[in-house]
Amino acid sequence: MSNKMYDILSKIQRFMPALGVCYLGLCKIWGFPYGNEVNQTIVLLATLLGTALEISTAQYLKSIKKTSESFSDQNHIEG
Repeated sequence: MSNKMYDILSKIQRFMPALGVCYLGLCKIWGFPYGNEVNQTIVLLATLLGTALEISTAQYLKSIKKTSESFSDQNHIEG
């Protein structure tokens, strides 16, 4: 995943709970339908997206560590 895509998805994920709460509030004020269902769906999707982003971060950090260790080993052998 590119850095730009990660940043965009991260911003969306942080915004989603606020969107759910806003819709829930509007449902209570204006009588919009399915307030709880929509809010719970948004929270579930935000959680899923957050988990996917955490997995992506872990994979990225693991690859950086491997690259760093490989570079360190090469310099040690050549040095």
